[in-house]
Amino acid sequence: MINKIIDKTLKLKYEDLVKKDSLLPIKVSNFYRKKIEEEVQTIGICGPLYKSVIPTKDKIEVKTSIETRDYVEENNHMPVKNVDYIIRKYNNRLVFIITDICFAHCQYCFRTYNLSKYQAGNTKKTIVEKITTLKNYLKNNKEIKEVIFSGGDPLSIGYENLEYALKSLKKWDIRIHTRAIIYEPSIFTNKIISLLKEYNVRLVFHINHPYEICEQVQDKIKKICKAGIRMYSQFPLLRGINDNSLVLIKLLEIMDNLHIRPLSIFIPDPISYSACFRLSFKRIIKIIDEVNFSTPSWINSTRFTMDTTIGKVRRENIVKWIGNCITFSRDNKEVKYYDLDEGIDTPTQIKTLLWKENY
Repeated sequence: MINKIIDKTLKLKYEDLVKKDSLLPIKVSNFYRKKIEEEVQTIGICGPLYKSVIPTKDKIEVKTSIETRDYVEENNHMPVKNVDYIIRKYNNRLVFIITDICFAHCQYCFRTYNLSKYQAGNTKKTIVEKITTLKNYLKNNKEIKEVIFSGGDPLSIGYENLEYALKSLKKWDIRIHTRAIIYEPSIFTNKIISLLKEYNVRLVFHINHPYEICEQVQDKIKKICKAGIRMYSQFPLLRGINDNSLVLIKLLEIMDNLHIRPLSIFIPDPISYSACFRLSFKRIIKIIDEVNFSTPSWINSTRFTMDTTIGKVRRENIVKWIGNCITFSRDNKEVKYYDLDEGIDTPTQIKTLLWKENY
């Protein structure tokens, strides 16, 4: 099916970039593919779900003046020598890249180059080796209270590995970030749900669009909720996927009804091959205001934020804005963010973003 909905020449160009420029190969779960098929049959290619996992011409060709492979500079926050799966930017918590495997590959992934490196180099450590190294580090850094499982998708490692990881790290608060709920909801078996409950895991879903939450996904979320597991959400603001306040509000309302607590909407990193997903900062502020000034507090309490090498920053942290260069300050440190060049950010039509509605 994927070969039928992507131009052959474009697919070959992208596969060449996978080899030459370390992009993630196309990978779509069967569950998500069926949603894309429905979307393509209704509005053609390049709808919000399509763009999430299928490369487009704009993905390859649209560039802006200043881009980087790793804006967050995760490599500068790896405290253990020769270990690239422990990332620490904050005093009381760290990120643990427990796997590089995902159920599907998001085209906007900010960790594209690191994940492609793991896969291409076949340098994965076993779960046991990784956790042994992590525990040795935690033992000497007792101020760390929370371990954030990331990846890849932590729920792709299978029940036995997940059980081992949670049991080994039961002294710490565990947060799991996952997109499995919309790519492969069947992974949330009764056994997995019970395991997450047993170890009091905080589950953070990455859901970007209202149409990702179909009836099957809702049923799984309700089961997770019934088990008493704390559910949260974080997701990026992406052109062509959810770059309209109406889409964001609809998504936040659906998640609220499912007892998912929204934490942050992320401004996408200025990384290579991401210009087609980014918004101008002026339009970002416009969307923030539209959400904040037209919704009740259980919606507008959601933070719009951006991750940087000095930590997460918001519009309140802007200390200088000259041309395309916006300077943020946090904890007496500054970081520069380079906005899109003029003419790149064309807002997506609402009838494309919410093609099931009558607009």
